[in-house]
Amino acid sequence: MDDETSILDILQQHLTEEQYECVVTTSPKQAIGNLRKQSFAVLLTDLKMPEMDGIEVVRVAKDSDPDLAIIVITALVDVKHAIQALRIGAYDYVLKPFNLSEISLAVNRAIEKRNLVIENRRHQQELEKRVLAATGDLKQANEELRSTKEYLENLLHSTVDAIFTTDPAGVITFVNEGAISMMGHSREEFIGHLFADFYAGGRDEGAYVQRLLRENAPLQNYETELKHKGDRLVPVNMSISFVKDTDGRIASILAICKDITRQKKLEGELKEMSFKDSLTGLYNQRFFYDQLAAEIERARRQNHPLSLLLFDIDQFKTYNDCHGHLAGDSVLQTVGQVVTESTREHVDHGFRYGGDEFTVILPEADEAQAFNIADRIRTGFESRRFDALTVSIGMMTYRQGYSLRTFVQFTDAMMYDAKRSGGNRIFIYRPEGDSPQEQE
Repeated sequence: MDDETSILDILQQHLTEEQYECVVTTSPKQAIGNLRKQSFAVLLTDLKMPEMDGIEVVRVAKDSDPDLAIIVITALVDVKHAIQALRIGAYDYVLKPFNLSEISLAVNRAIEKRNLVIENRRHQQELEKRVLAATGDLKQANEELRSTKEYLENLLHSTVDAIFTTDPAGVITFVNEGAISMMGHSREEFIGHLFADFYAGGRDEGAYVQRLLRENAPLQNYETELKHKGDRLVPVNMSISFVKDTDGRIASILAICKDITRQKKLEGELKEMSFKDSLTGLYNQRFFYDQLAAEIERARRQNHPLSLLLFDIDQFKTYNDCHGHLAGDSVLQTVGQVVTESTREHVDHGFRYGGDEFTVILPEADEAQAFNIADRIRTGFESRRFDALTVSIGMMTYRQGYSLRTFVQFTDAMMYDAKRSGGNRIFIYRPEGDSPQEQE
């Protein structure tokens, strides 16, 4: 299903050549109607559709046929919607623009998993019939149970998801190959140990999960992190349920864990895109005020120094008018590089404040340290030799009682004093009537 007929034609031709029977439509309502009239193995659907939201299509389709394998097609900017679709039952997603080999691979995997689930259910139903018929022959029933156990274990070991079973007390009794591969521990390091010890939150988190499970069994889509043997954490989406015996008592607990490392990475990249300036690679103004407020609060609480730089490029408008916007963009990109090179990694924060204005937050930097960093920025940019372009820098070290607005305002005033004095200077704010310190 896609609202572009050209894409439907390409997909139908390709999948028909792959020996699949395809039904195509541009209408979500027609697609839902088709799903209710006959059985399909796979639904490929664009998330951005008229008539009905793509997420709603996934939800209705999954309710209509729980065995239906759903693959969503989405653009990079809508990845968060694809992730939402995965949470409500979609099997996989493909990003636009896609190539046909990606489609083939996704469809093949989806059908394999669907067939595996259906075959497992069919086999379990057949087993129940056989067990009932074999109650008079215990030996035969035991042999069939042993054979089924081996078969089911083979099925469990074939999935990439991590599967655990524990006794009612939470001690691990079974792990599949997917768990060993995902978390790096050997089978012996799992069996006989408390599953709670592998939570990032340890046994406290284990107790919390047990409470959730008792209140709302089965527990679906619980997101957490599990401890990898390599001293890192693996983000997972877990489904946990009780397995009861014939008397209705809890015999064991089943946990299925899906590795969502890639999903979390995409979420992080999308979040970063929201507060990064695409031209310079520095943070943007919107993030500046949030970060400065947090650093001011930390400086107040811990009584640590905090300094702020605010600067712009001298004669930038003239340079831009003479050389063009592409050359001007190159200058701005260079400022981003100089700020990154001149500041402390994972400590200082550089921002494009707007136009050709920039600011740098310097946590735990007193006036002398801040001046050294400011001078590195000034001389580093000057050495790049963009005609006669230089930077004028205002600087201030935070003092208790100053508001965020005052902190920025006074630093900004120092920048304009440096610019009015001829540029290529650093002016440092001096409180209580002292004269600003000028540094060339």
